[in-house]
Amino acid sequence: MEISHFELIYKPQSPVGPADTVLQGYFLNITNLEGVPLSFRLDFVTSSVSDPDRSLAGNTVAIVDAPDADNQPASLVGGPAAPSFRLSPNVTIPARGTAKVAVLPSDPFPMPTAPADFEARGYVTLRLPPIFVFGPGSVTIEAQLDRPARVLLTPQNRAVYLDGAGAISDQTQASVPTAIGAGRAEVEPERFVLPDFDEIAPLLSGDTAPTVADLTEGDLAMALAMLSAVDLDGVNAAMGGAGLPVALTRPAT
Repeated sequence: MEISHFELIYKPQSPVGPADTVLQGYFLNITNLEGVPLSFRLDFVTSSVSDPDRSLAGNTVAIVDAPDADNQPASLVGGPAAPSFRLSPNVTIPARGTAKVAVLPSDPFPMPTAPADFEARGYVTLRLPPIFVFGPGSVTIEAQLDRPARVLLTPQNRAVYLDGAGAISDQTQASVPTAIGAGRAEVEPERFVLPDFDEIAPLLSGDTAPTVADLTEGDLAMALAMLSAVDLDGVNAAMGGAGLPVALTRPAT
């Protein structure tokens, strides 16, 4: 589901005349209203840009604060020209707990001109991906719930204003409207669908526009966990064609 817009800024407040420099980040509170812990995926979707100094790649700092883990470092995963960046790791929230996600511009930027000239805009999506469930001698990939998960969402922009000497002259924070117009939402649980290895192979080899960065860390592992349902000869051929020096066999029974 779409949550809200986001806007990251590190640049003068006005392009004309002397002005304070604005440093603005995006903050999101997520409350898990369910009686079980849930792991959420966040994606920051933007336009693909050619200027690396305008990309989220390498120009952001992410922090996740959860009830049982204070200020844990995170990162936005994606290449310089990627149109979407995944927050890694996923945000795990205990039953009826609230987590805060903060994404801010990083400083300094590798810019040859003015030191403060960064802005990035887009929107944020929230997903409830399937997870591994381990049993005695087995592993399955299952939806986290058998119904939509109830959450509370509070997105905000928070900014500080720096004068010419670099001192903070003011601070603001403002709520960002949610896409659904309400703070309470329901997130549909996702179920695992076995990917087509003929489609995964070019992603792994980098021969097409997407790259391995576009795959989640669990995509390939999920596929491997479901290999009992596929033809290993075809899988091995696909991985060999992608240049992966790996072959798979089933254990003897």
